[in-house]
Amino acid sequence: MSMNVCPLVMTPAFRHGAQTPWGGHALKELFGKDSPEDITGESLEVSALPGLESRVAGGEYAGKTLPEMLTLWGKSLTGLDGDGFPLLLKILDTRECLSVQVHPDDAYALSHEGKLGKSEAWYILDAAPGAELVYGVNTQGQSLRSVLDAGKLESCLRRTKVQAGDVFYIPAGTIHALGPGIRCYEIQQASDLTYRLWDWGRIGKDGKPRQLHIEQAVAVSNVDSLPVRTEKTEDLPGGRCTLLVDDPHFRLSAFDLNGSLSLPTGKMQFLTATAKGCTLCWEDHRIPLLPWQTALIPAALPDISVEGAGRVLISQTV
Repeated sequence: MSMNVCPLVMTPAFRHGAQTPWGGHALKELFGKDSPEDITGESLEVSALPGLESRVAGGEYAGKTLPEMLTLWGKSLTGLDGDGFPLLLKILDTRECLSVQVHPDDAYALSHEGKLGKSEAWYILDAAPGAELVYGVNTQGQSLRSVLDAGKLESCLRRTKVQAGDVFYIPAGTIHALGPGIRCYEIQQASDLTYRLWDWGRIGKDGKPRQLHIEQAVAVSNVDSLPVRTEKTEDLPGGRCTLLVDDPHFRLSAFDLNGSLSLPTGKMQFLTATAKGCTLCWEDHRIPLLPWQTALIPAALPDISVEGAGRVLISQTV
């Protein structure tokens, strides 16, 4: 079946209100998102999650959900065999700490939960002065189980101050938590598997603490290592490309534009404009991307370039 694939500018879905009581106001105020409530934790820019599907914003396919586009275009969209959509892209805004979490890898998740695991990466877009997050633990030679049993996890958390432009790679097994006052871009495997280790002693509206998943979390946590991240920068005509994260499931790059830059092809890509916006060009078409909009670029699109001045973020399949 031949088809003319094209870039799809996406309209996000939102997790908001009681779903994300830790969320803030920045998705509306800083990023111009049309969220249904002021308190919104997540803008799901490219999502095929059931009930949280992002949609095509305009053009021939306006209003179609991402799963509908996957049905229409199949491998031409993802470049991958199989029916599922592999990745999920969000922008998050935290007014409070998120729970301390860990995600399983594919092998554990498939054997224990019948679904894929989750590796992810964060790119910090904006942070309040002094904002910090949890990135790994230091158990000082003790087992994670003994630290948890003694109620001492909180004192073992590695806290890291953050500012705009920082990047954190969180492969499966890495204990992590976003702190308050952080706005970040998150690329991840399209999995909802999260094991909660600690929720800061909070009590929910039902008067009970949220469920923890201690057995699973202990089984999948890798407490001994933090991922090593090496950035690679390449000067190209029209700009510079910096590979920020290279995971077996996705790559995250920043492109600093200075004119018109040809993008690599053959892989599905999510291109997110930052504060200055940009223009996508292919064949004889040009479409503007407003600040903080994301376009989904199909794997089968033979050639595409981006024009502008400033940074764009690109996540792609591997």
